[in-house]
Amino acid sequence: MASTRKFTSNFAITVHIAARELLIQTRYRNKFFSDLTSHFLGIAPILLITIAFSGSSVNGSPVSEVTRYQTLFVVLGYTAFVAFGYGNPLMLYTGMAWGISEEVETGTIERNFLAPVPRTLLVVGIGSYYIALYAFHVITLVLIAVFLLGSEMVLTTGSILIAGLSIFGLLFLSIGLGVASAGLYLFLRDSHLFLLAVHRPFMVFSGAFFIIEVLPTPFQWVARVNPVTYGIDAFRGSLSESDTLLAPWMEVVIIYGAGLAVLILGIWFFKSVLNRQFRTGELTRL
Repeated sequence: MASTRKFTSNFAITVHIAARELLIQTRYRNKFFSDLTSHFLGIAPILLITIAFSGSSVNGSPVSEVTRYQTLFVVLGYTAFVAFGYGNPLMLYTGMAWGISEEVETGTIERNFLAPVPRTLLVVGIGSYYIALYAFHVITLVLIAVFLLGSEMVLTTGSILIAGLSIFGLLFLSIGLGVASAGLYLFLRDSHLFLLAVHRPFMVFSGAFFIIEVLPTPFQWVARVNPVTYGIDAFRGSLSESDTLLAPWMEVVIIYGAGLAVLILGIWFFKSVLNRQFRTGELTRL
């Protein structure tokens, strides 16, 4: 009974923090609008490049089956990648690190961390807003894919189940990385470094936009040890019947295992940095 009450209390606190983060975000109107629309702007040039390299005509000729397959490949890869949370190159001021940086700059972080609740709840609450945002990106992109390319997609109960588990796995992984990014921000006081350091390698070495088999061999090795690769691969393979690196259920297990490991390491790193800064008095120092 006590554990149930504690869980309910922590959940209510997390929801409250997430609602507060939403309120803060809406006050940055240009940024909030960008957050809600940037996934469309991010995929537009990628699609145009894909169509251009396919050799299709833009003079009214029908689009070939190859072009439609390539388009589906990119759309599904990009959709899974934005669920990862660091997949959108246009969202520079976003994520848990940016949320923590706002707390530091406004001078509220120390007061919030001294509240009689687990300190990680503040980060998880901020992250909950972004998880909801990433989920919105995924849902809207999937609806667009179904509307434009539904005839090429496999929409069975089994494929939708695998796709859903893959997306939730990528969202779960993004939580752990978000906590780690919050700790890295407190350590370096740079909310952009983690995004840049994570986005570029994961974008290239995840198979989101490229077929892994055509990459140089050393890069293929990097892609195959990248857990994001398997989340994207399972999502895309389940909805398009494209070949996957491993059995889809194995790829789902990999993404959840990696998410759990990253979450544990992220919480440890965040707590270590936070405790050190409480001791040294660096927490609120800009």
